Parts: sequence; structure tokens; C-alpha cells
Amino acid sequence: MLSTLVLNPAKALIIAAAVFVPFERLAAAHPEQPIFRRGWAVDAVTGLMNGALLYGALMIALGAIDAAAAAAAPQLRLWIEARPIWIQAIFALIIGDLGVYASHRLAHTIPWLWRFHAVHHSAEEMDWLVGFSFHPIDLLILRVASLGPLVALHVTPAAIAIFVTVSGWQAWLVHANVRMPYGPLRWLVVSPEFHHWHHSAEREAYDKNFASLVACWDVLFGTVHLPRDSQPQHYGIKDRVPRSWRERMTYPFRRGKGAPSPSHDQEVAESA
Repeated sequence: MLSTLVLNPAKALIIAAAVFVPFERLAAAHPEQPIFRRGWAVDAVTGLMNGALLYGALMIALGAIDAAAAAAAPQLRLWIEARPIWIQAIFALIIGDLGVYASHRLAHTIPWLWRFHAVHHSAEEMDWLVGFSFHPIDLLILRVASLGPLVALHVTPAAIAIFVTVSGWQAWLVHANVRMPYGPLRWLVVSPEFHHWHHSAEREAYDKNFASLVACWDVLFGTVHLPRDSQPQHYGIKDRVPRSWRERMTYPFRRGKGAPSPSHDQEVAESA
């Protein structure tokens, strides 16, 4: 069990580094950014530790969801399970990302959720390692929101595995320091450009682009920001998030009640 919890995140980290370190050199959005930017080691440790910290809690949560759904909607679950694997995989990618959109938007809206999500948004430079930089509670909520509906509807393990693989790869790609033209697909599929705007410190991009895979969710719900022929120049937030791993883990619990919630409320209040 210990090897499953520790070695799998380590293997993912090694594979991602082998792909994205050279990729970021070949197609950099910000060529001046160094390979090992400030804070990279903490992000790597965060990714490794989250794999060990979240597994048990996630399995318990998904098990409870599965049991409740089996009692509440057995016929619907049987019908979905009987669909061809390719249909289930497409369904999993769409519905799973809708769960990401919903929980991500709530994390920018509800003050106590933002305290955890601020750890992820504290990055002032974007690269693939930012995809590992989440507070474990923030990541747990995100995982339950995306995988919970799929488990509840009894999507087969193979289709869920496809969603997990695609969304995991996507998490590295959209944070990577790369510039990739998606053409008309930029309104359908989340690109690095799309997600970099979500992390932008520029006012017009505040609280936009919440989807992680299906850009249509932001288009549909009016939260898209994707200007042509420009890219973000600055990233990060006003919140003073500590740099060490241990302090990041305790940071959300040390903030006072009533602290500014979503991303940029503090700046808005200061400029009013």
C-alpha cells in the first residue's frame, strides 16, 4: 500500500518532467523564465505528499457516494454501465469536467474554500509543476466533485481511468510555460493560453476560465476570458501565501475569519 501511495506520484513526476522540461524550452510562452523557477521544489514535494495524504480520504468519500447512489438510482446506474466504453469515456470527460468547473468556481466564491485554493493561485510564474501545487483539502474537494458524479452514475472503471489519465495530463499541460495555437478549438478545449488567463494578475481576467478540459462550460456560463493576440504578463494574488510546504499546509487554518475570499477582492476594495 505504501508503495502505491508514494511511488505512483513519484513516477508521474518523473514522466511529466521528461516531457515538459524540454517542451517548455522548445515552445516557451515566457522564454526568459528559468527551468527551475523559484518555488519549484516545494511544488514537487506538494505533489508527492498529496498522493500519500489523499488516497484514503478519497476512497472513503467515493465509497459512500457509490453506496448512496446504488440505493437511490439502481436502474439508471445499470443503464449507464451497459453503454459502450467509448460513449462512457466521452460522458466521463464532459461530466467530470463539469464537476471541476462547479467546484472551482465555488472555490473562488466561498471565503473558506478560497483559503485552501489560494495556495494554488500563489504561483507567480507558470510551469507544469504548478499543476501539482494544491492544498490537499482543495485537491480532495476537486477530486470528489469530478469523480463523485461518475462513481454515482456507475461509469465503468475503464472509462473513469480514461478521465483520470486525460485530466492528469491536462493539469500539467495547461499550467506549462508553453505557447500552443489551438485555432478555433480554443473555444472548445482548454489550452495553456486559456488557463494562464485564469491565473493572471490582470484585472480583466479575475475569476474567469474555471474549466480544466471543456472550455464550453465557461462559454456557456459567461465566465470566459480569451482575448486574441495577447497573453498574461503577470501571475499571482494579493494573499501572502508562505513558501514552505509545512506553512502552506497550515496557512488556510491560520487566516482570520472574514479574510478576503476570492482571488482579488482585496485589490478591488483597495482601489474603490
